[in-house]
Amino acid sequence: MQGVAAGVGATLAANRPVFAQTGAKLLFMEPFDLAFEYMHEMNAVVGGHFAKQGLDVQIDNARGTAVAIQQVIAGQAIATRVGALDLIKASAAQDVKLVSIATSLHEAIFSLVSLKSAPLMTPQDMRGKTIGVASMGGGQENTLDLILASGGVSPKDVPRQAIGSNAGNVELLKQGRVNGFFATVETSILLRRAGEPVEIWSASKYAPLPGGIIITTRDFVDKNPDTAIKFVRAMRNSANEILAADPNTIVERLEKKYDFAAAKDRAFRTDAVKAYNAMTVAQGEQNIMRNVPEVWGKAAELVNKAGIAKVADVATLYDNKYADEAAK
Repeated sequence: MQGVAAGVGATLAANRPVFAQTGAKLLFMEPFDLAFEYMHEMNAVVGGHFAKQGLDVQIDNARGTAVAIQQVIAGQAIATRVGALDLIKASAAQDVKLVSIATSLHEAIFSLVSLKSAPLMTPQDMRGKTIGVASMGGGQENTLDLILASGGVSPKDVPRQAIGSNAGNVELLKQGRVNGFFATVETSILLRRAGEPVEIWSASKYAPLPGGIIITTRDFVDKNPDTAIKFVRAMRNSANEILAADPNTIVERLEKKYDFAAAKDRAFRTDAVKAYNAMTVAQGEQNIMRNVPEVWGKAAELVNKAGIAKVADVATLYDNKYADEAAK
């Protein structure tokens, strides 16, 4: 993230474009290949929700959260969708003020997987056990440290191993090369559908953490408050439509415009929509697209306790006035 700051430098203020309230092409940058995790913004495009708000939004994807955030800081994209932990770490690493204007997924996107015959169900169970993570120093390892911090377990007592991120990691688990590993929502769906003998629980069980937030710069929303409100309103309307619709209808609509990296099996894809719907309303329907202060507060407390970053005032990292206006 420090590299991001150095890359954009002191020219930000002079070079960042101010997008018009309506009519301008707005680029929304996803941090990775397109997945159903991003269904709210994709449906807002193909379902016409952005257009109804007078917004012309294009969705593109980057190669990692740091690159996506850099595009927002540089003013090349209106916003990106990352995890709350990504925002916390980015804000600690550079001076440009970033802010979450909406929470699309109220639960962590990672889950802990272990064998039913040797389950790891608490932070204390992980002491002395090897945990597989996608990469060292990445989001999954940070999530592990948050879970351990919640249970008062020292990170030094829990070995970790980089094993990538895919459903095939279950074989490493069966072979005893790891005692548990972190999986994405969609990998968890594949494991359950395959009937694997595993226990799976969301990281939010011990580390409350918004898994999907919409971030932009404070400078952008200060100059374009109406655009921010319309954007969040379109996202909220899109989320409500997905919740009420037949998942098959949503999948068919999105497949016509977007190519997904996820498995093409229709049943899997509808299961993914259902899983993300549950995460959308995990804090109640009244909080669709809202940042929940209590969750952010608990997340910041654990981030500080785990030593991942220093969060002096977590309330500066989110703003609910756009979501509240959008709900009217």
